[in-house]
Amino acid sequence: MKRPGERDSGLPESLTRHLTGRKGAIWPTPDDRNRYSTGAHRPRLPSKVFRGVWLWAAIFNLAGGAILALLWSSMG
Repeated sequence: MKRPGERDSGLPESLTRHLTGRKGAIWPTPDDRNRYSTGAHRPRLPSKVFRGVWLWAAIFNLAGGAILALLWSSMG
């Protein structure tokens, strides 16, 4: 459905409806270019899930390295 002031692109609406940004979009839209910026934001702290996955991966790699070291030492 064409909004007032919109150009007619000649394409069906089903192909173009996702090209216009929503107000709650997380990515910048053309409307955001002129919006006032509040400056740099503090980065978010990693969540507990991210830390848990990182810890699991570190332990998994250390255990795998220990097993490989034991196998290597038993070969020679």
